[in-house]
Amino acid sequence: MEIKKPRSTEQLLSTMGNLPPVMLVQPKQLPPGTADVVNALFKELQAIFPAWKQAWPDAESLNAAKRSWIKAFIVAGITTLEQIRYGLQNCRQIGGDFAPSVGKFIKWCQPTPEMLGIPSHDKAFREALENSHPSRFGARTWSHPAVRHAALQCELHNLGELIPEKASKVFDRAYDITIRRLVQGLPLEEIAVGIGYDGNKSAAELASELTERVACAQVARMGIKTDGKAARQELLARFGIGRRNEQTYEGRA
Repeated sequence: MEIKKPRSTEQLLSTMGNLPPVMLVQPKQLPPGTADVVNALFKELQAIFPAWKQAWPDAESLNAAKRSWIKAFIVAGITTLEQIRYGLQNCRQIGGDFAPSVGKFIKWCQPTPEMLGIPSHDKAFREALENSHPSRFGARTWSHPAVRHAALQCELHNLGELIPEKASKVFDRAYDITIRRLVQGLPLEEIAVGIGYDGNKSAAELASELTERVACAQVARMGIKTDGKAARQELLARFGIGRRNEQTYEGRA
């Protein structure tokens, strides 16, 4: 049996494709005063959450948490005091005994629409859905430019043609993008309008479709079952009526 000689390094490299170039990543520099801001943040968290020692029982774990939070803030783009103020405001509103994880706090640094003085997600979604219908083309009204901006981002998805759950997710994602732009002080760029119009339907038919779509979307957003059988099962489950008891009940009816 012939024993193959081990291939040299040059031979091995010759059989391999080109590897991607190694990119040297420059570490991001911390803004001046970052340590002071984080120390002040943790003092606020300790004042808000009485059981904070469950997360940081001693000075060593507390300092390690501060270093970890700084790194997470840099990655998530939490770079302004305003964002941290939003996070602390949400901490006070939500309350509780235990301090949040850094991931949860970063989510709380995203202000709610109400904090910015704009309509809530639910109200904005309903408005976007109403204005997405062909019957409103050329006669749309908007309660706030942010709602219009988010709704126009969804034009290609055609909210009115999506199932309610999907339409809600699509709009919420667009509205969150718009909110981030407002927080960052960026302008809401103009978005081209591309909605069509179905001239084969009467105004009454279009209005009826609009009402039905809005109602279905609101029902789905509230978590209410639209299928008759599923709704009945959910109702029976709430009353603690099992399948066997259901059959007994039906027999008595």
